Order: sequence, then structure tokens, then C-alpha cells
Amino acid sequence: MTDTIKLYATCPNEITDLLAKEISAIGGTNVKTGYRVVYFDGTEEVFYRAHLQLRLASRLFRVIKEFPAHSPTIVFDKAKRIKFHEYFKAASAVKIGVTMSGDNKVEGHLVGTKIREAITDSFKHYVKQDANISSWDATVNVQAYVHSNRLMLSVDTAGKSMHKRGYRMEGHPAPLKETLAATLLNLCEYDGTIPLMDPMCGSGTIVIEGCMMAMNKAPMIHRKKGEFGFEELGFFKNQIWKQAQDDARAGQKWPDTKFYASDIDPQHVEITRESALRARVEKYLEIEQKDFFDTKKPEETGLLITNLPYGIRLDETQLDEDFLKRVGDHLKENFKGWKVGLLMPEDAPFKAVGLKPSRKYPLMNGALNVKFYVYDMY
Repeated sequence: MTDTIKLYATCPNEITDLLAKEISAIGGTNVKTGYRVVYFDGTEEVFYRAHLQLRLASRLFRVIKEFPAHSPTIVFDKAKRIKFHEYFKAASAVKIGVTMSGDNKVEGHLVGTKIREAITDSFKHYVKQDANISSWDATVNVQAYVHSNRLMLSVDTAGKSMHKRGYRMEGHPAPLKETLAATLLNLCEYDGTIPLMDPMCGSGTIVIEGCMMAMNKAPMIHRKKGEFGFEELGFFKNQIWKQAQDDARAGQKWPDTKFYASDIDPQHVEITRESALRARVEKYLEIEQKDFFDTKKPEETGLLITNLPYGIRLDETQLDEDFLKRVGDHLKENFKGWKVGLLMPEDAPFKAVGLKPSRKYPLMNGALNVKFYVYDMY
């Protein structure tokens, strides 16, 4: 293992530039963006810091080796030389994923087959043991990415998707992913110094993520032991990992502002309250049951971000022009001096809001195409 580690983080393609800035801010070097990915180098300290502090990344991978892939024979020959036993144990259940792009001479299923054979051969050669090549209940995810006859082999070090912070309560029918909530805050250039409000808070993810940002609290600090992929791998350095956690906790601060969450559904209010408690930010949030159309700005200036209810959140009622007009009228009447961000489906009649957005961003909410509209309320 070298002092500099080659890494990459995946994310929606619309936010690669934002993630690249985030990676640079935690000490990543040689940062380059690609399609739905950001490549970077880092020290061991940066490696562990990334797993704690990146708010926008979906997954993180550590590169094992890169080599040509002009034929199945070459793939097998190059891969079998890797000392896989230094990366994971023979007993570890291993899943192999293959992603292809560009023009390649080898088909994806053959790449997967040859990587599987190479891992088996490597374990037999170096440690005289059989590898556990099984996608069933896998604890190790080996990923092969082939582009224009060159293969990059890596291992998933995040484990579960990084939107799973470890604090959210289940129960909301259409929760906003934590990574998307952090994206919305980032697009609004939120820095934690002004009040933040979500008057249709659902499971409360936006205000919780905003409060954690204002506290400089590492988003992944509440993941439990054993929930990161790197903990299963041979290069895991527990002392450096513990130091990264200690440094993250030492860097936390009291927020400089207030956070407001409300929802018309009492069950959603309770979910928000419980999630905030698990995130240990409940003391900074004002949470109440209230209809959006009864809300008023709690302070003279601030940021309001909300995921407008649609689909299952409105019992399959569409986000129609009448509703959007009412939303716009209420904002104009009651939130002057505020910045407002509204997330809605791509095909929603956003002009019915009656406000001219200063910015708009195409995004994905799960499998749904959405747009995020930012308004300055004068």
C-alpha cells in the first residue's frame, strides 16, 4: 500500500462539481470529475475523513489496480497477480460488479467471470485457501469498471449507500434522501448562519441536515460499528479511523441560528422529532404540527426549502396549478425577505407559483426526474 490512495466517489451526474469541491475541502488532491463520479487521491487520513464528512457522495471506492482489458485472457492474467488476501479474508462473501462504457473488446459478463476466476486463483496460489465468491449476503463488493479496453478494479469502502446516515426513523411513505437534502442546501449556498425552515417537512431530513451543517457535524458520525465497508477489509487501520472520529467530534460547534420544521400530518411531525433525537440535534429544532398555509416567517430573513407534496404524499393527488398558485400566493404574502427553494416533479406546472426563479436545477429524487427552483422573495 502506498501513502497516496486512489479513490473515487459516485453521485448523481448533476452534482459532480459540487462533490468535487467538497472532496477538495477535506484534503483530496488530483480531483477530477467524470460521468456520475469524482476521482481523487488522498492520504489514509483523507480516506477515513471522506467516509465521515462527505455529504453529497452516494458511495466511495478504493482503487486496487488498473490494467488493460483487451481480451478475457489478459483480464484474468492481470487480475490473478493481485494479492486479494491482503484486501479481504477468504471467508468473506464477495460480490463482483461490472460497469462498461465506451468501445470494448470484452463483454461485461466475461469480465465478471474472469475477475471471479482470478480471485479464486489468487487465494489458492498465495494462501492455499478457497475464496467465498458469493453475492448472497456479501460483505465485500469488488467493482470492475471497463472503459475503452482499460479496467479499473476497486473495492466498495462505504458499505451501505452514504445517504444512510444512521439517524432517520422509518415510517414516512416518501422520504427525501439525506444526500439530496444536502444537495438542496448546497445549491442554496447555505452556510448555517441564517434561519432554516421546512414547512412541509415530511420526515424532517432537510432541517436535520441543515442543522448538522451549521454545527459542522460529520454527517456519518452516527453510523454504527461494522456498517462501513472498509471495516471488513485488510487495510483497515482502526487507530486512524478512531482519530478521524475524534477530530470530527472535536470540530463540532453550537449552531448560530434556529431551525423550524412543521407538517400538517401529526405522524410526520413525530417522525421528524424522533429522527432529530437520533441525530442529536433536537434541542436546536422547533418542530410543530401546522398547515403550510397557516405558517408565517419566524424571523425577518432566512431560507425556506421544502419538497412539495406530490404522488403518494398527497394520496396520489397531482401537484396541480391551483395548489401551486396557493403556495406562491402564501409565500409572496408571508415570506418577504427570505430565499425559498421548492422541489417538485419535472412536469409540474411550476409557472403557476407566480414567481420568477432566480435559479433552477434538474435533479433526481430516486427514479423521478425533478427540478429545484430557487426564489428570492422581495
